[in-house]
Amino acid sequence: MSRTTFRIAPLVFALTAAVSAAHAAPPASTPAATAAIAESTNAILQGDSQRAVTALRASPAAGFVDKDAVYRACMLARHGDAPVFATDAIADGFARQVLHDYQDYWWHAMKAPQQRAQLEAKLLATLRKRIGPDANDAKDMDALEPILQGQLLAHGYRAQLGRTLPLRELMMWRKQETRPWKVELPEGPYTVKVELLDDWVSRGWTSYGRCERGSAGGWATAEALYAVVPSYTEGLDSEAFRVVFLGHETQHFADQNAFPGMASWELEYRAKLVELAQAREVSAKRLGSFITAQGDDPDSPHTYANKHVVADLTARLGTAPDKVSIERLQQAARDQLAEDTARRKAAAPGAEAVAR
Repeated sequence: MSRTTFRIAPLVFALTAAVSAAHAAPPASTPAATAAIAESTNAILQGDSQRAVTALRASPAAGFVDKDAVYRACMLARHGDAPVFATDAIADGFARQVLHDYQDYWWHAMKAPQQRAQLEAKLLATLRKRIGPDANDAKDMDALEPILQGQLLAHGYRAQLGRTLPLRELMMWRKQETRPWKVELPEGPYTVKVELLDDWVSRGWTSYGRCERGSAGGWATAEALYAVVPSYTEGLDSEAFRVVFLGHETQHFADQNAFPGMASWELEYRAKLVELAQAREVSAKRLGSFITAQGDDPDSPHTYANKHVVADLTARLGTAPDKVSIERLQQAARDQLAEDTARRKAAAPGAEAVAR
């Protein structure tokens, strides 16, 4: 996920074994409820909780089953008339108060997107008071964040700050392990350093905004990839990890080196093509998420990139990308990525090759 930070999500394998007729499938939510959940996700990723709530309320409650019913109830409560704080599990007082400050900012910023700038200024003032004299000279969030990061580390918490468009971010965890990884990309191999992050207390605003139903699965910087380990319930050998994290984020890493200055949505566009070029088991779910979460705002890079990926693949295939075989989809995604790379190299002849 580009960023400032980069984001992704885990997927579930389809069962291939036949199921006995005696073992009926569990009840499922109605198509209308499923569509409402998809629209609520799309809205939250664009930082708009009221649009998410409107979508969920418009679909009858009886259509939501099991975890979907829990999600609907949580979303209506969390994004109701007053902020709901999910901080009780944090024993350390300073870390708990900082997360409270961010959740208050997230709640209000998602409820009133037009006031984001004012709410960010309020967050800055609150955090300066929280930190104390060490933050007296911090004129903006970019100056304050390294100070806050250091104080959280002193309290036993690692943190990812910055901005996950469109909001300021706070992710916090306690455990971290470093491993090298060789990743096969469509345009060649790339070796990266991967930081495996675990023992989480905050998985960021996209998780808080969705009642912890989903979150970023990782991000990339110029130095390393960072994996949110709990996002990959099937383990680090799964296709979800290999494609949706390693493939996606390594493409960001390669592109940042080969084509400096790319917009966040452009980074996402190319990484999503990599996912579709390489995925099999998780292909349908990933493509489905791209189709149902499209947007027109470049400041919401994932939804904006989704719209361009779907439109460009539709044009290349001559039909909707979810109507073709996996093999055709993979080839179309590879061809689209290669065409985009050729265009960028022609515009910047000094661009580096992807392989390392």
